[in-house]
Amino acid sequence: MIIENKILGGLLGAAVGDAMGSATETRSTKQIIAKFGGPVTDFIAPPDDVFARGFKAGSVTDDFSLAFCTAQAIVENKGIVDDDVAKQALIKWSYTDFYKLAGPTTVAAVDKMLGKEVPNFYNFLSYDCAKGSDGGAMKISPVGLLSGGDVDKAIKDAITICKPTHFNSTALAGASAVAAAVSEALNKNANVDSIIEAGLKGAKEGNEYAIKYGKELSNPSVYKRIKLAALIGEKYQGDINGAMQELEDIIGSGLSACETVPCAFGLLKACEGKTKEAIIAAVNIGNDTDTVATIVGAICGTLEGFYDEYYLNTINSVNGYDLKQLALDIKAVTNG
Repeated sequence: MIIENKILGGLLGAAVGDAMGSATETRSTKQIIAKFGGPVTDFIAPPDDVFARGFKAGSVTDDFSLAFCTAQAIVENKGIVDDDVAKQALIKWSYTDFYKLAGPTTVAAVDKMLGKEVPNFYNFLSYDCAKGSDGGAMKISPVGLLSGGDVDKAIKDAITICKPTHFNSTALAGASAVAAAVSEALNKNANVDSIIEAGLKGAKEGNEYAIKYGKELSNPSVYKRIKLAALIGEKYQGDINGAMQELEDIIGSGLSACETVPCAFGLLKACEGKTKEAIIAAVNIGNDTDTVATIVGAICGTLEGFYDEYYLNTINSVNGYDLKQLALDIKAVTNG
């Protein structure tokens, strides 16, 4: 498979997962089915009681819009990932309509970059474990796509991109796991198991780096939870409803990177890398559905070289994107 197809697949999978999951976020699987009359399997306008209220069907949210800005910033810097690119991507994104969906950790970081007064009501805390969120993991897939399949580079660059906002052991482990998994998925001989191994490597190294240079948080191990989630996914291959229930009950799919990231790896394994199946499962698993779907969509989409004309046209037209061109731009600066 030619590399630009894999890159486009990763971009499209992430965007579709985000846009489709925006309508179901915060509800449980049972509540999703009750609200929408069954599982959500297509783009629908988010209802008025979720974060993405007011956005159109097919619109992405903070997850993929920030990933898109990150990809653009790196491309504009000729593929070089450095501290300035990490900051410029955030500042550029802060001027988009999606910024109103930003989490408090990201808002505080951007305000600080812009020289604004940043109120911190918890400045007495030495360790704020809530900061171990999935805000780094949700935006990081372009780093993997820009790595040329070099997992070590993807981990290094993920750390650089996440430092301004999510420089702690939980968030950095999650983001590095996703970047490493997407990077491995670019490779010709990649498979679901090799991707999970790459994700584990990323989780381990991201965690260790943050403990040494950033901040260690008292949250469950992203590394160990990816292992457990993969075992659950393997157990329930062929029974996606069983996998979803077990992952929701044991791993969780909430805002912490120690939930969403392992959950995505569990769905990757349960769906055997099939992009559409994994996205729909993530969209309906409950809680932070758009982020789980963004992550698993990016990984599976890269592995498969996912392509769907309807999805691509909808994402491009609603959001003003040209994902094919972005894929070509990414390939050009990575010599992939």
